[in-house]
Order: sequence, then structure tokens, then C-alpha cells
Amino acid sequence: MSQEKIIIEGSLEGVRFYKELDIVIGPEAETPERAIIRFYGSEAENFEKLAREQGWRNCYWTYADNQALLQQAN
Repeated sequence: MSQEKIIIEGSLEGVRFYKELDIVIGPEAETPERAIIRFYGSEAENFEKLAREQGWRNCYWTYADNQALLQQAN
């Protein structure tokens, strides 16, 4: 298992939001996207469907630490 700091940005009812989450990525090749969905207790198929469930608009997720993203890419 690994722990990652994830940022979700978007808008909810016309107001911009910024959420910083500490998520745990499971050992069975779970992706960060699946861990975010699990964090919210959702059964959504992907992040876009989770966003619709939550009422988020124009949203995305990214790693809080760009260094972590670079290490994962290598």
C-alpha cells in the first residue's frame, strides 16, 4: 500500500473548490482514480461519473506533489 496526497479542483453550484485528500492506494494494482472513488464511498466506474454524483463541474484530480508524479512516470 502507498499513501498519496491528491488535489481535486472544480466547481460546485458555481463556486470554485479545492480539496486536498490523503488517499491510500491498495496493493492489488489499485489506481489513484479507484482510490479516490473508494474514498468517497462510491460505486462509480470512473472519476467523471464520481464528479457527476457529487455535483462537481469542470473538475479534475492531480497529485499534490509533482515529484511523486515524476517518480511514477519513470
